[in-house]
Amino acid sequence: MATTGFTGFFVTLSALPAWIASQGSSTASAGATTTVMLGVTVACQPLVPALLRRLPTTAVVALGMVALGAPAPALIWADSGAGLYAICAIRGVGFAIFTIAGTVSTGEIAPGRHGELAGLYGLAAAIPNVAFVPLSVLLLHDVGFWPVAVLAALPVPGALFAIGAGSRRSGAGPHGVGAASPVSGAGAAVRRALAPAAVLCGLTIAGGAVVTILPITRSGFVATAGLAVFGATAAAARWQAGARVRRHGVGVLLPVACVIAAAGLLALAAGLSGGGAVAVLVGCGVAGVGYGAAQSLTLVAAFARTGPRARATASAVWNVAFDSGTAVGAVLIGALTATSLGVWGAFAVLAALALASVPLALTSGRP
Repeated sequence: MATTGFTGFFVTLSALPAWIASQGSSTASAGATTTVMLGVTVACQPLVPALLRRLPTTAVVALGMVALGAPAPALIWADSGAGLYAICAIRGVGFAIFTIAGTVSTGEIAPGRHGELAGLYGLAAAIPNVAFVPLSVLLLHDVGFWPVAVLAALPVPGALFAIGAGSRRSGAGPHGVGAASPVSGAGAAVRRALAPAAVLCGLTIAGGAVVTILPITRSGFVATAGLAVFGATAAAARWQAGARVRRHGVGVLLPVACVIAAAGLLALAAGLSGGGAVAVLVGCGVAGVGYGAAQSLTLVAAFARTGPRARATASAVWNVAFDSGTAVGAVLIGALTATSLGVWGAFAVLAALALASVPLALTSGRP
């Protein structure tokens, strides 16, 4: 379910703006396709918990996947104008529903083993990122946009997997952090989820900065390999952190992830500020470990601190923090590198932000 759904998102992430630009539109118009979709996604995510209170989780996931995938083939003909952005907006609504409800489903499929499910879900979500972002650009240049649009419709048949993943609800809380007492009201759930969400936001700011600045400061093999290493280590760490959270606990693993991310960002800064390709790749790999591990660990913590009845609200807070942090990081790194700080100083700021998240990471591991 997760792999087909996230394939529908990631396969157009780079290819769609490139396709629109190749049709004669300006760079700003092409880039606006991503801005519109993610803007609508973030705006709609807080509304999804209300939908989950009225419909079964699997039905909501399937609804989001259909809304994400069904309009995608129309992108072949909508090469500019209001029609293009309307399609992107509809897909943004679908992506908002899918991400929130899909995350909630991991807490229901195997009660008591949520860490492992969060890790597997994270791996399934990360594989399309690693595989289809570069593949989509290759398809666009060598074949055309139509295979990209077909792959972007994959969430529609993938909705059958959502129905097949019919989940059972349970009061069992996730392991790795103390179970939360019942939450009365969405406001209380939001407050309890804020600490892990803040940690996630800090590290996704760094992640957004890495994927934005690397292709700008390095070209060819180094940039491509660096992004591949960053994505692959993040995927593996997201999976393994979830698998190990029952044994070690969020309170131990999440602060370690913050420190690892900070070390990787400093190594990457050294590589981008005059170091060789090896330093860049090492920095990307280490930063990817911290970045990926934090994703599973903060999700487990948010669910544990809010309790099973508030999973939808916790999922919304977590997803908004993820998407907002990524967007802020992409803008922030450009602003920082344009100052006297340069690349080294900009990444030092990001590393400091990761280290500043350690106290909140410790808090996240407590009931």
